[in-house]
Amino acid sequence: MERLRGPIPYARRETHDRVINMMKEERRGVVLDVPTGTGALADRLRRMDFEVLCCDINPSHFIASELTVNKGDLNQRLPYSRSSFDYIICLDGIEHTETPANAIREFQRILKKGGKLFLSTPNFLTIERRLQFLLTGTFSKIPSHEVIKNVWKGDLSMVHISPLGYPLLKFIMEHYGFRILQVEKDRGKPRMKRLLPLVWLTRLCGLFASRRRRQYYRLNETLSDEIIMGGNTLIIVAEKTTN
Repeated sequence: MERLRGPIPYARRETHDRVINMMKEERRGVVLDVPTGTGALADRLRRMDFEVLCCDINPSHFIASELTVNKGDLNQRLPYSRSSFDYIICLDGIEHTETPANAIREFQRILKKGGKLFLSTPNFLTIERRLQFLLTGTFSKIPSHEVIKNVWKGDLSMVHISPLGYPLLKFIMEHYGFRILQVEKDRGKPRMKRLLPLVWLTRLCGLFASRRRRQYYRLNETLSDEIIMGGNTLIIVAEKTTN
C-alpha cells in the first residue's frame, strides 16, 4: 500500500487505494477527478503521469499545490467540452447530488467514446444496510438542521440526499450509454459474517422468485457477494459505448 502524502482524502482510504491500483493498469491519458475534494486522489494520479483536471462544487477545500481546480456542480452542466476525457473518477459524489441522472448524463457528454468512468458510492444494499432500513426506515443517518447550518454552513451537498442502490444506478448508467465492466467492494467487513444466516435466507427467497421477478429486481446482482456481503463502498467501472 502506498504511503499517503499530501492532501487527506474525503472518501475512504481503501476506496482511493483500490482505484489507484485499477488506474495503474490503464494507459496514461486525461483524467477528470470530480468531486475532487482536497485533491488527494488527483495528486496521486498526477504522480503516476496522468494529466489530471480537478473539479468540485467547493473549490475552497482543494489544497493540492501542484494542480488547479475548477468550480463545477454535478447537478448542472460541467465546465468542459464534449469528449474531453479518457477517464472520469467520481468517488463518493453521486449520492450527494440532487439530480444523479444529470451527473451521469454529463459524464457521458464529456467522456470520450471508449473512455472509462470509475464511480464509487456507499453500498446501500449490504445485508447490514438492509437490516438497518428494516429497523429505521432509512439507509443513512440524517443530520440535524443545526449541523447543516453550523458545521456545513448550510451546504446541503455534504449530505447523502440521493442514496441510490446498485440496480437503479446501473439502470441510469446503461440508459445513458455506459456498459458496466466491473463491480467491486472497497474491503470486507468481518462482522458481516454474523449476518450470514440472513444472507442465506434472502438468497433462498430469491431462488423461489419467478424469472420475471428476478429480472425486475436484478436479484442475480443484488444477491452477489460484492453487494449483499460488500463493504462500506461499492466501486463501479463502466465504459462509454455511444457518442
